[in-house]
Amino acid sequence: MKKNLFAILMYTLGIVGLIITLFIIYKNINNSFATKFVFGYVIFLVLFLFYFVIGTILNLRKIEWVDIRKRLYKFIINFVFLSCLGLIYCYLKKSSEIDFDKVLFLPLAISLASAFSDLPFIRKNNI
Repeated sequence: MKKNLFAILMYTLGIVGLIITLFIIYKNINNSFATKFVFGYVIFLVLFLFYFVIGTILNLRKIEWVDIRKRLYKFIINFVFLSCLGLIYCYLKKSSEIDFDKVLFLPLAISLASAFSDLPFIRKNNI
């Protein structure tokens, strides 16, 4: 499944914007351009998230059930594995206070991204 030029452009803009935003925050740059840039980057992230979710849902309806099942298995296996690693780490590091919300959110996000991240950018003829 090939990614199109739009996907490469969106990811590149996201990474470059992230680097510039982190630099602005780290150096504590306080001028109007920096504020507008960070605000524009936040707007870009929100719009990219909407595009990503809508594109995923639309393309998920078009792919075959076998591919959906493979993606769900990949998601479940990754989520269980990463959750177990996080729980073991928290148990060994600070066994008295395990916060399940913090331990399970990151594996959920990583598993969803690894299983479904290419769906919004699949070309129509590759589905």
